[in-house]
Amino acid sequence: MPILLTITQGLQTGRELTFESAEVNIGRTSENDLVLHDHGVSRQHARIVLRDDKYYVADMGSSNGTVLNGSLLSGEQQLRDGDKIGVGPVEFTFVWVPPEGDEDATRPIRRGDPLPPVDPDATRPIRLNDPVPAASGIVLPEGFPTAQQPAVVPVRPGTAAVARAEPGEGLSAADRARRRRELSNSPAGRLLLWWGQLSTPARLGVGAVGSGLVLALVGVLAVIFMPVGEGRASGAEPQDLTFELISDSFGVGEGVTWENPDHKSFAFEFVTPTRAVAVVHYMASGISKEEVSLVVNGVDVGWVPPDVNASTERGLEQILPPSALKRGELNSFVFDNVRNPPGRETWRVWNLRLEIIPVPELPQEELLAKARQYVSAAARFYETRDVGAENLFKAWQQYRFAWVTLEALDTKPDIYQDVRFQLGQVAAELDHKCSQLMLDFQRSVQYRNARTARAALQEMGRRFPTAEHRCHNLGLQLAYEHEL
Repeated sequence: MPILLTITQGLQTGRELTFESAEVNIGRTSENDLVLHDHGVSRQHARIVLRDDKYYVADMGSSNGTVLNGSLLSGEQQLRDGDKIGVGPVEFTFVWVPPEGDEDATRPIRRGDPLPPVDPDATRPIRLNDPVPAASGIVLPEGFPTAQQPAVVPVRPGTAAVARAEPGEGLSAADRARRRRELSNSPAGRLLLWWGQLSTPARLGVGAVGSGLVLALVGVLAVIFMPVGEGRASGAEPQDLTFELISDSFGVGEGVTWENPDHKSFAFEFVTPTRAVAVVHYMASGISKEEVSLVVNGVDVGWVPPDVNASTERGLEQILPPSALKRGELNSFVFDNVRNPPGRETWRVWNLRLEIIPVPELPQEELLAKARQYVSAAARFYETRDVGAENLFKAWQQYRFAWVTLEALDTKPDIYQDVRFQLGQVAAELDHKCSQLMLDFQRSVQYRNARTARAALQEMGRRFPTAEHRCHNLGLQLAYEHEL
């Protein structure tokens, strides 16, 4: 008995899928029988199994869950003909296949099949308080309701008297006057007298105004005294990757703004007259080796580097090659934690932004020659890094140009790995220098020495002359905040 599914919602609506195996695994990775690269689909999302001539569906611990007929699936449930299975944005209709040779006897009842007509009078149960017809001949106890004698609902003793009681009823005029004089001697008593003189609509209006004032006061106090933490979210979760910096953090664990245990997806679009490479700038922490994969348009392009001692001050880059990008169309970029699920490993990425670098339409030989020129210039700057303050930055810049140029080649030459290694070494030195200057600045601020603080920022500007490295903008931000 095969497993038949029809796509009723998604990019391939109307397509019929047939699986001859007794088990179908659905997810985002290639080891699944049915692979979906759509947003909201986990690595191992759902499973359909055939067992004892019955079909069952179960969720495999996905982040967004599996939907069965509009409801979130809990545990394993048996499938019926026509059931709707939702996996992320894709919806399937399950088609029941009867065993060979007996299509009617074993066909399960569909959820939407009409039931046989039922006589409402023959099957309606007799209710406890239904009146008994007087002509039925049944002897009833005294007081039992009949069709001509409606039932009387008893009232508890004292209920009606309490409901009709008026304030002050039973007091003489002299007693009421004496009570008013006693109340008028205190502010609380005068307030009680004023409240008693109001009409019912006036009391409702005063109560509504008072409730509004109390709620407004509570809201103001909550805004004033609520701590603003690193993980506090504001607005909607960012879904688009742009040239603007996204300072929010994503992942799972302490301090994360938007929790995404399994993966975090972004969408971006760009238009260039020539081919281009995209560079994703970000920072990351809490990540071990080969834990978080980087995926663009369903293609693995690398891994987030594992943590080092200075990972909180380390800027990371990932180049997206032209062969994996779509110009003028929507692209997807995913941070995919391969250990979640089934685990719940903590990880965090933040400070994301996108950079688009056009690549000249040159023959492969000319691109390779251009990359070699960048490498030679980078080596010269690196050798003289102690002579000029900006030479280490220029070496990093030239290695980066060489890397971007080599990424445009369909076949990577031998120097590609050398450039990647040298770029990593120079970038680590730059990050260390940025951390040193930041420490000097913070120490100067702590000791209220404006002169040395200003000198640290000036040195930061000399060593990081352009915004290509994050330390440049960091120095400008600190100068603005401290008015230096």
